[in-house]
Amino acid sequence: MDTILNELSKVEGVRGVAIVSTDGLIVEANLPQDLDPDAVAGMCATSFRNSVTTAKVLGSGKVKHVLIETEMDFIIFSSIGNGFLAVVSSRKVNLGFLRIKIDKAVKEIKEKMLEE
Repeated sequence: MDTILNELSKVEGVRGVAIVSTDGLIVEANLPQDLDPDAVAGMCATSFRNSVTTAKVLGSGKVKHVLIETEMDFIIFSSIGNGFLAVVSSRKVNLGFLRIKIDKAVKEIKEKMLEE
């Protein structure tokens, strides 16, 4: 999994990536030192769970991706089954290219999870 996260971290503009369980625990992470992994995991899990609940209430089906756009960053969550991939990037990132890379990473992570 480390190789997958390292590859995603190389995308220009990406500040950090993490695989987080649905209960808010870090499975694997490549985050800058200024981000506390436990705090990131907990807050991301809460946001992701709230998005899942919202989609359920609206009858919108399963959540695939969640995008939070802030003044400085994009925060993207992508479902990987029993957890999600969290990516924090600057707003200067090529969002389309990043989404392609995230989709590739999600596929690879799911495959690795099946192997284990």
